[in-house]
Amino acid sequence: MSFDELVGGDDLSPEEEARLRRVHELLVQAGPPPDLPPTLEHPQAPTEGEIIQFPLLPRRRFAVAAVAAALLVVVGFGGGYLVGHSKAKPAQFAARRVVAMHGQTALAVLKIAKADSGGNWPMELQVSGLASQRNRGDYYELWATKNGKITAPCGGFRVHGRTTSVRFTVPYRFENFDGWVVTVQPEGVRIPGRVVLST
Repeated sequence: MSFDELVGGDDLSPEEEARLRRVHELLVQAGPPPDLPPTLEHPQAPTEGEIIQFPLLPRRRFAVAAVAAALLVVVGFGGGYLVGHSKAKPAQFAARRVVAMHGQTALAVLKIAKADSGGNWPMELQVSGLASQRNRGDYYELWATKNGKITAPCGGFRVHGRTTSVRFTVPYRFENFDGWVVTVQPEGVRIPGRVVLST
């Protein structure tokens, strides 16, 4: 049904007609509603006690109300989509200590925040230049070291793109360690692999 057939327009102001015409165009772009399920398409006949009659609205007011209701639905869904798909910025990492790491072709910065009330230490590792893993099960592992020996795992990660940033939380007291390394961990291997970054 065309806009003129729905609304008419002979007693509308130009602004109101333009506004309603924009709403009508949005509804036409949205397309028809989905088909009715068979239970609604062929409803059972109501009993005599269920017959309720409402006074009919004038045709023009009904059309305006229908267009306004449809617009509210479109705006509601659009707003929900935007809120649900907006990209929130990650919280800023409050580093108390920053440690540089280097390798043959890669660099990294390890940031360590203040311990939380439970004694866990949040850490953020930003790595650049590590090769992407070819095998789906391969990964890199960050380890704490003592006197050059790998001592405690801090977390595994995979790289994507040129730079990767990952966050870990560890319960260790850092006085027990004097450095960190990153190793290559082939799938299924649990012992420390080849070192590719170190402090």
